[in-house]
Amino acid sequence: MQTGWATLLVAVAVFGAGAEMPALAQGADPVAAEPPKVRITKKDCKRIIRHQPSADVAYKPGVDVRGNPVAAADLGGGFTIPIPDVFEFNITKDLTAYLDGPEEQLAAEKAAAIAAERSVTATNAAVSSAETAVTEAQAVYDDAVAAAEAAAAASEAAPNDTDLAAAATAAQAEADAAATGLATTQTAYSATQTAATSDDVTGALTGAQSALAAAEATATAAGLDADAVSAATADTSAAVTEATQAASDSAAADTAALQAMETVSKSSGMTLNVGTVRYNINTGAMTFNGKPLNDASEAELAEKCRAMMGAK
Repeated sequence: MQTGWATLLVAVAVFGAGAEMPALAQGADPVAAEPPKVRITKKDCKRIIRHQPSADVAYKPGVDVRGNPVAAADLGGGFTIPIPDVFEFNITKDLTAYLDGPEEQLAAEKAAAIAAERSVTATNAAVSSAETAVTEAQAVYDDAVAAAEAAAAASEAAPNDTDLAAAATAAQAEADAAATGLATTQTAYSATQTAATSDDVTGALTGAQSALAAAEATATAAGLDADAVSAATADTSAAVTEATQAASDSAAADTAALQAMETVSKSSGMTLNVGTVRYNINTGAMTFNGKPLNDASEAELAEKCRAMMGAK
């Protein structure tokens, strides 16, 4: 703070020197004369007084805030990797390009894309056929319920007619059996959807076939004869046939994709070892397959090695 106070004193002295001093009367007492006054505001003090940090607050390496010696931050004993004097690396050539590798890879990618497309087509066909089975089973059930209601109404209208009563009982049994068949068809449809979501072509086709069988069983339980059953489930039968063909196409596409990938794997990773380069980091000597490189080649490789080893 000494510099700040010195500045203040200088400012006061300058101000006092420039101030107008009242003249002393002849014979007046100098002690009684009123001295000049200087007015210093807080703002002036803030401008002329500057903080001067003490010398003991500056950082000093090797000591703490109390001046006690401490160990340096960069202690020895850290993990180091020993660098050899001689580096070796092989120069290789990828032979894939000479073995139709790019063409084979392209063919494999196309085969995989076709297989994926066929898989989607097959699962969609299976789900569609199972959905059709539910629709047809629902229609059979609705007819059975309507027939049971009609038979019950007829029986109620003629309570003493035993034939109508028996017909009403039989119609209700068929409606109940159709309800069970419809529930089984819906379960098969759900299984088909689940398999399709997992891209399981075989599982989806199995679910579609189960849905067809359940729809046919529903029609049979509802009292339809063979021809009527075939007619009631004709759309489902045709859809399942298409789903079966789509699943077969998907399987063939999968096989082709696997074969294409096997072909690619046979030629991939085939490299030719052209030779070995040895570089002495101390002497700068460089050889290729045991023979010294010419000046131009050695200089170029040496520069690349230095840049590579110096990179962090």
